[in-house]
Amino acid sequence: MEIFGYKFADIQRAQQGGRLNRVIDTSLPRNGDINSAEFQRLLVADLALLEKHGRAELEKLQYSGTLDRLERAGKLERLQ
Repeated sequence: MEIFGYKFADIQRAQQGGRLNRVIDTSLPRNGDINSAEFQRLLVADLALLEKHGRAELEKLQYSGTLDRLERAGKLERLQ
């Protein structure tokens, strides 16, 4: 069984301070298409969070995946 392309033993090792051989980008839809149904479903939830909390609070909560999706969809201006 794999989770985000990793075996459970690899994930367990990383949780205990070991390293994975690559970074897992969970903000991207599997096919990388911002028009995919998966991305759009996530975007609806992201917009609800943005409306409820605002950008500053999402940044404070470190919701970087949410902010990234909103920026890539053109719903937020990208910060430098």
